[in-house]
Amino acid sequence: MSPLRFLGLVLAALFGAFLLLVLAFYTYGREASWDAVFGRADLGPYDFSVPSRTGKLNDTLACPADDCQKGIPDIETRRYDLPPATLFALAEQVVRRLPGKVRQVGANPVNTRFRVIVYSPLLRMPSTLSVMVTPARGGGSYLYAYSRSQIGYYDLGRNTANIVGLIAGIDAELAAAKPASASPASPSPTK
Repeated sequence: MSPLRFLGLVLAALFGAFLLLVLAFYTYGREASWDAVFGRADLGPYDFSVPSRTGKLNDTLACPADDCQKGIPDIETRRYDLPPATLFALAEQVVRRLPGKVRQVGANPVNTRFRVIVYSPLLRMPSTLSVMVTPARGGGSYLYAYSRSQIGYYDLGRNTANIVGLIAGIDAELAAAKPASASPASPSPTK
């Protein structure tokens, strides 16, 4: 057998094995396949009081700059002029509309914390998104969010997109809820 023919057979066998693997992945289910290979998708609660990072390029931290202690946020969040319970409810509502499949795995409305698994739209790779809302000094509230991937060293921006989508969704909801400013009364014609 010629070396070129042998190489062709090896490549065909590898391609066939790859197709079988992809078929099994989709037949078994994308989320279940990741769970079977890498373990549970939920990475557990995140402790915002002692922020720690993965050391890889597969996590994103968002919090107020002056209140994040050693976390060094990737995204700085602002102070919201809302009570913590209201911002918490709004964040829970908005996170359900993030791209991909979202599954809630933990919530504590009393402590205004919740945790969801966000699966990427195509391959359904899981990321754990932890959110916390705290009262701000002087009124209002702060939003803290940490998204980290279970799989890989680099997340192709998925975790940053999760948090940016959450913050943008909250801001859009707040902008839509503001009443339209009344137009100035037109002067009445004088006779």
